[in-house]
This record gives sequence, structure tokens and C-alpha cells, in this order.
Amino acid sequence: MTKPLKIGLIAIGSLLALFVAAAVVLVLTVDPNKYKDEISQLVKEQTGRDLVFEGDIGFSFFPWLGLEVGPVALGNRPGFSPEAMIRISRAEASIRLLPLLSGEVSIGVIALDGFTANLAVNAQGVNNWDDLAKPDDTAAPAPTPQQDQTADTAAGQSIKDISVLGVEITNASLFYADAAAGTAVSLVNLGLVVGEIGDKRPFPFELAFDLTLDQAADKPKITTRPKLAGTAVIDLKAAAFDVTDLTLDALGMRLSGFAYVKAKDGLAYSGEVDLARTSLREIMKQVGVEPPVTADKAALSALAAALKFNGTDNAAIIESLRVTLDDTTITGTGSVKNFAKPAMEFAINVDDIDADRYMPPAGAAEPSADTAAKASPADASPASEPDLTALRELDLNGRITVGKAKAMNLRVADVLCQIVARGGVLTVSPFTAKLYDGTLDATTVLDARPAAAAWKAQAAVSGVQAGPLLKDMTGKEQVLGTAVVKYDLSGTGLTPDAIKRSLSGTASFAFTDGAINGINVAKMLRDAFNTLRGRPASGDEPMRTDFAELLGSARITNGHIVNDDLLMKSPLLRLTGKGWADLPKDSVDYLATVTVVGTLKGQDGASVEELTGLPLPIRARGSLADPSISLDMKALAEALLKGSFKEGAKGIEETLRQTILGRGRTSDEATKEPERKSPADLLKKLF
Repeated sequence: MTKPLKIGLIAIGSLLALFVAAAVVLVLTVDPNKYKDEISQLVKEQTGRDLVFEGDIGFSFFPWLGLEVGPVALGNRPGFSPEAMIRISRAEASIRLLPLLSGEVSIGVIALDGFTANLAVNAQGVNNWDDLAKPDDTAAPAPTPQQDQTADTAAGQSIKDISVLGVEITNASLFYADAAAGTAVSLVNLGLVVGEIGDKRPFPFELAFDLTLDQAADKPKITTRPKLAGTAVIDLKAAAFDVTDLTLDALGMRLSGFAYVKAKDGLAYSGEVDLARTSLREIMKQVGVEPPVTADKAALSALAAALKFNGTDNAAIIESLRVTLDDTTITGTGSVKNFAKPAMEFAINVDDIDADRYMPPAGAAEPSADTAAKASPADASPASEPDLTALRELDLNGRITVGKAKAMNLRVADVLCQIVARGGVLTVSPFTAKLYDGTLDATTVLDARPAAAAWKAQAAVSGVQAGPLLKDMTGKEQVLGTAVVKYDLSGTGLTPDAIKRSLSGTASFAFTDGAINGINVAKMLRDAFNTLRGRPASGDEPMRTDFAELLGSARITNGHIVNDDLLMKSPLLRLTGKGWADLPKDSVDYLATVTVVGTLKGQDGASVEELTGLPLPIRARGSLADPSISLDMKALAEALLKGSFKEGAKGIEETLRQTILGRGRTSDEATKEPERKSPADLLKKLF
């Protein structure tokens, strides 16, 4: 053995002996219990609280240098209860001596038993913890980057490895009460067990506690016992934390997955989370919410999800999302970039959803009149414009697709909705869908930059079969035919009144090769005519009136709607109409005229050609919600007095003259008491 090596070994042995001797002297000569009063006095000076040692402080020695503290309590802030804010039954920690010589830190089991913390906020909003930390005016300045790097380098050279034999926290409790908010939270029977922790060495952990959440009086109480478990690995050099076999059981749910976090050279993280199949109804019960009564009793009974994500300190990305609710599967992706000024993107697909399953069952009790009156009192203040400030800063690009959907018994398929929000302008374009053998193509733009938002809406519905649509909507096929509807509208403001006042644009519609079910106009006119002529009514015929086309258009200016080209053509009738409706004033004045242009031929071959050319003007006036509809006698009299009808119609003409003008009887008839007919009676006969 060379001389230098001998000298080195002697030096190391001497240092080790000196360290051991110093530790022995420390344990044998120093009684930490003598310093309890000094420690309590120091805490009193710094916090104003009493620190009471209810047990002894003890040392343990070689090969572990350990410290054990018996029961200790820290007093509460004046005006708060209980007397102790923090209480500990026992705390223990230790460190191996010999590994310190080689730059290794080996810590024993860290044990904490009976830890209790009482946190509270009084009715005035004052809490019992912010007085513990006094501002330090003499705090050292923050180290420069160069100093930071030097310190890190030094630390890296002095500490080669660090390990903890384990962590055991038992019988811990945390109580939080907020008198101002009327809420209280308690975590009791808390236990945390962590296996041996070391660099790049996997260690298990398990955490469980009883959680009780008492919310405000109008909110439910929640009680559950969450349990978290898994295996973790710490990589000191990479400043990374990896968790695998992660499970969380709470509120009737079981989550599993993994997560990885790395802090060196910038934050980065990734992970996956799976929600095992569970019942959404049961989860709602767990959180104190009564599940809704749905049309389908089996709805909300099956829920599962899977999420895969990653991110950095300036971005979060959803690589994949899959949610299954009952028979519906929702998949999607998304991201948020640049947290200082977030830019968001998402894509969501719904395969098949029946929204009617989740609605109240048919015949469910409607709100009473008293409830409705309370919900919307007559003297309620006018609606105000919504706050769209957040929309002005929103940067969003999203895409929603739906394979099939059913709502209010209406069915659509192949839905595509593209949403873009940028610079305070929200655009939904395109919005397309297939419905009832036809298509819908719409565009909507909302400009949130003005105080009252401006909006535009355009749409075209083509080839839709009106019969099946109305059948699903109302249960009856009142109108058959192929429908085409177009509109191009704009306005300012989003309250109902603002929309009515500002609505402007154009609209048009057309029904072709259709029919009106439930009414046979030919039979009704023929029967009315036969009744007036003393003839018997015709036999049974299908209650249906065919038409070749029904179309019209409208011009809208600040809520005033004008239509002057309503037209319906059929082998029997022509219907024309014109008039206006005013949304802000809730009023309407519209005149529709029905004219017989064909032969009223019934199934038995009989016909009433005398009615050809007879106009039947019907006027609607008054409130939009409840207009008054009647035969326009003035317009009808003007048509009759022009003498434009065939001689065969004189019987009806005389009757109308008698009713409208009060004349037309012969001298012989004047001696008889006439059978008086009101305009309403005549209208009933004709319709």
C-alpha cells in the first residue's frame, strides 16, 4: 500500500470517527426538551400563537440519527375555535449517518400520526391563517442566473443520490369552514402510505380519506371516500415524475391511467385516463343531485370515457377523447396554445344521438300558472343584452359532425358545423345537414365588437318532404309536397325586443306537387252551393286538396314583414294573398283570396260550374298572437257588383246581396219573413 493511499485512508477514518464522536456527544449531552420553552417563545414572537409541547422530544442514534416529537399543538387565531389550529400526536424522521460522507442522503421513514388542521373563515371574511406569515423586509435579493447556476452545480456535486425509506401519515384530519359562504369541508381518517423512494426506483403509494362537503342550504351534501393508488418513479437528473398503474375510486367512478411530468428544460407532460363503465344516474345520486325523470327510463345508465393528453408550459393538447353515453359515442380532439392569448381548436364527432330519450316523458306535469307567474312576473325588467366580452378575445376554430340525430321527434343526418371565432366575430359556416330527403345549408355570423352585437343569418332548405317532417313534428301530415325555403336576414341586438325591432332581409318558400290533408275544398264549396240551391250534399270523398305549387316571398325591414305574392295553384283553385305583419307592434293585416278556376266535379260526376271565378276574400287583422279572421264583405261585394259571374251564379249572388247589402228581394218575397244569414253563417257554409 502506497504512502499517499495510507494517508488518505487515515484521513477518511479520522473524519468518520470525528463525525461519529460528535453525534454521540450530541445525543448524550444535549437534551432537546430543555429548549421547548425557547422554541415556544420564538413561535410566539413570530406568529402571536402559543406552541404547546404536550409530550417529549427525543433523539435516536447510529446508524440513524432520528428525531421524534410527541403531542404538540399550535394555538388558533383569537376569535376562532377550537383552541388549537394545528395538532400533531406524533412525528418522526431520521437520516443515515455514514452515507452522508459519500454525498448520499438516505432518509428513514417519515411518520406523522394524528395530524389535525382546523381552517376557517368567519362571517366577515377573515381567515385564521394569513397572520402566520409576516412580511420579511430584509429578505435577500433573488439570485442572478449565474448565481443560480453555480448553486445548482454545487448541489449537483455535493449530493449524488437521495432516498426516503418511506412515508406514513395516519389518522390525519383537515377541517375547513367558511361562515361567509355557508360551506364546510372535512377530510378525516386520512391515510397516506408511500414505499421506499429513490432515484429512478419505482415506489408504490396509496392515499385514502373520508370526504364530506356541506354546501349552502340550497345545495346537496356530498359524502364519499376517495382512494388513490399507483406506482411512481422519480428521475432527479431529468427532474421527471412518472406515475403508472394509477387508479382513483370516488363518487361511484373508477379512473385508471398513467401520467408523466418533466420539468427540466421546460415543462412537459403527458398521460392517459380511462373511466370504467358506470351509471351517470348513480354518480348524480352520489353528489346529492336527483336524476331527472326521462322519457327512456334506461337513459343515463351507462357512461364510459377515455382521454389521452399531452402538453407543455404553454400548450395543452387532447390527442384523443372518447365518451360513451348509453348508445351514443362521442369522439374528439382539441388543443389550447399560447396561454397568454389562447388559440383553441377542436373536432368533435357524434355517431348517433336521440335527444328525446333524455327529455321528460310525454304527459309530464307542466308548471302551474302560479309557478309561471312567479318565474316571469309582469313587472319584470326588460331583458338586457348578454355580455360578449369574452367572445371579443376568443380565438377558436372548431368542427362538429353528427352522423344521426333526433330531437323533438325530428330527424337529421350527416350534420356538419364549422365554428370560427376571431377578432370578436363568430362565424358558423358551413352548417349543413340532410333531412327528410332534402338538405339544409346555413351560415350565421355574430359580430360581438359593437355594444349591441350585429348578426347575419342565411339558409337554404331544398327538397325537403313536408309530409314526413310534419308527421314527425306534429303527428299529422297536414301538408304534403316538396319544400324549398330560403332566407337572408340580419339584425342588431340579441334580446327578443331588439331582434323584432331590427330584423331585416328577405325570405321565400315554395311547396310543389303537394296536397293539404284534412280538407276537400271542392266538396266543401260544392256542398255549400248545393245547400244554398236546395240540393242534397255529395257523397263521401277523400279529405284532401291537391295543389301544383304553393309559393311566396317576403321583404322585411326593421321587423315589418311585407308579402304581396302569395300564390297557390291547383286544378280547382287559385289562392293569392298580400299584406303585412309588424313584429314590434304585434299586429297583422293580411288579405287572402280564394278563386274557383276549375270544375267542382265530385265522385258521382256532378259539378257546379256556376262558382267558377267567384272570389272568396278572407282577411286577417289584429294581434299576431290572436288575429281576427273573417270574410272580407267589402271586397266580395265589389267583385259581385261588377257582374263578372255567370248567370248560373245569380242564386248565390242574390243571397250575398241580401246578406251584405240588405236588398235584392222581389216584392212578393218582401211579404215573407226572410231567413237571415250572417256573414259568419255564409263563411261557414262555404268553408
